[in-house]
Amino acid sequence: MYLIYPRVKIQKDLLGELNITEFFIYFDINIKSVIQELNEFIKYKQVSKEESNFLLITKKSLKDQYYELDIEPNKITIYANSNSGFYYAVKTLKQIYHPFMKCVHIEDGPDIEIRGFTYDISRNKVPKVETVKKIIDIMSDLKMNHLELYVEGFSFEYKSFKQYLEKDSYLSLDEYHEIEDYALLHEIDFVPNQNGFGHMTDWLEKDEFKELAEAPNGIDLWGSHRKPSTLNPLDEKSIELVKKMYHDMLPHFKSSYFHMNFDEPFELGKDKSKEECEKYGEENVYLDYTIKAYEEIKKYHKTPLIWGDVLIRHDNVLSKIPKDMIFVDWGYDAEYPFYDHLSKLKNAGVKFMAAPGTTTWCTLLGRTQDWLETINNAVWDIYKLGGMGVILTDWGDVGHLQHLPISFAPLAYAGLLSYRCKEGTYKDLKYYLNHYIFHDSKELISDILMDIGTYFKYEPHYTGNGSVTFYSMVWALNALKEKDPIQYFTSKMKYNYLSLEEFILLNDFFEQKCKELSFADVDSLVKDEIIHSINVLKTIMKVSLAHQPKVDIEYRLACLKEAIGSIDGLILELKRIWLIRNKYSGLDKTILNLEKLKEFAIKSLDFYEGGAHETQN
Repeated sequence: MYLIYPRVKIQKDLLGELNITEFFIYFDINIKSVIQELNEFIKYKQVSKEESNFLLITKKSLKDQYYELDIEPNKITIYANSNSGFYYAVKTLKQIYHPFMKCVHIEDGPDIEIRGFTYDISRNKVPKVETVKKIIDIMSDLKMNHLELYVEGFSFEYKSFKQYLEKDSYLSLDEYHEIEDYALLHEIDFVPNQNGFGHMTDWLEKDEFKELAEAPNGIDLWGSHRKPSTLNPLDEKSIELVKKMYHDMLPHFKSSYFHMNFDEPFELGKDKSKEECEKYGEENVYLDYTIKAYEEIKKYHKTPLIWGDVLIRHDNVLSKIPKDMIFVDWGYDAEYPFYDHLSKLKNAGVKFMAAPGTTTWCTLLGRTQDWLETINNAVWDIYKLGGMGVILTDWGDVGHLQHLPISFAPLAYAGLLSYRCKEGTYKDLKYYLNHYIFHDSKELISDILMDIGTYFKYEPHYTGNGSVTFYSMVWALNALKEKDPIQYFTSKMKYNYLSLEEFILLNDFFEQKCKELSFADVDSLVKDEIIHSINVLKTIMKVSLAHQPKVDIEYRLACLKEAIGSIDGLILELKRIWLIRNKYSGLDKTILNLEKLKEFAIKSLDFYEGGAHETQN
């Protein structure tokens, strides 16, 4: 039996070995993606059916994306009824092919229809085209078939808003077309994606659009003040702006889908729409605005996807959702109730998908247990309930400081499991990462990546959607806006400090992972990216520990001095690494986070060297 990834449905050994020295291929189809894939591992001549020893034959009884592959001593035959079916068959053949391979019969096809990935290109980090192609290469080997690049702000070339586009900070239309062509060549649907309700801060900061904000002065949320981010759904100019954005984007994509997002309209009902929401219901105000956008999307013959975080809380409006709109329920913590939500949607007759996450944002190294659990739950619940698909998400909160390879483990797991819903797929993941993504002959990188995502076990407690260590940096940055930064920070950290013992254990854990990484046989860039993430976290830890009242003041001061001394080097390394995979785009904004961390550390050093610690509780 051959080890094939993702696992195939049926595999039966046949007698004999392949004994073909020269391939003569007959196609009754003409699929560019299949031809390119074949060209990568065999040489052949295209001939008539009678002369052939390698046939690709259409079989109408097979479902979309399904195929049959027969390898006999003197003939290879592939049957399929779709481009993707033929493509997946060739992908399988490529994985197991050698000149005298044992004969085999394979029947295969995915367990879930749509198997996707959404990558954030809008929170400072805009990838180069080659980086997106790298993602597509990984996805295609996993037989995934849906890719979105998340857009908020100005990371897309809006022809109607050229005045707001900054050099090297967006993907041009030409680049989008290049990506689309490459995706389609790998049988991946490249789906346009753009927000148009919440997450509109970059637009609302422009004088031209300030009046469209639901809450022009922003709101207080999660312990800090947030800039305006939500359009006023009652202002017709809001939907007019969104219409222009759609006009600039939607005609340029071949996909029949469009992800309209509409998640997290934090200010909805808190300012200009407050009276209407209280009278009519927040969910109805939200849905009315959504329907206006929906009707515009349909003009471009697209089927919209929409995030489910708002309407999933309101059973009374689920029946009002347009029947072709696809509801995408997202959750990134292990306890997220996918099954309850998806069951509710199914019972309401709503089309649905599920979206787990890589958990790399606000952690730098991911949360292994959470991405394993949410991917597992999302995939199995979609499979059991007959949902349309699973879309893994990778976000760029707080400047997109995390590096891309950290996301490859959850991406591989999502691909393997959503194609073949099989118990024990976790065991396949390590082999796949080592041999198919990182090509590590020492077979170390998979364990390293899985292990480093457990670093929060040394933290004082678990926190959702991030780690205590990362959030301590966020609190330090927010503290600089306050009159008394140290008091603000220590109030936030009151129950979040690492003890000295936890600090030492976590530091030793990171040192051990770096030592293991030195032996791994992987690209030096990948090593540098992982080490940089670890060093950023170690620096944040030192700044945080410096405020821990239970630790000796001399130790704390030494930590601050080490942190201050390391940040310039971290910035230089970030610049080097960033520009290999990404455009310059928002690099300065992300660097500013580290510069502000240094500023806070210097203020802290001045505070404690001045003796203020003597009155600290």
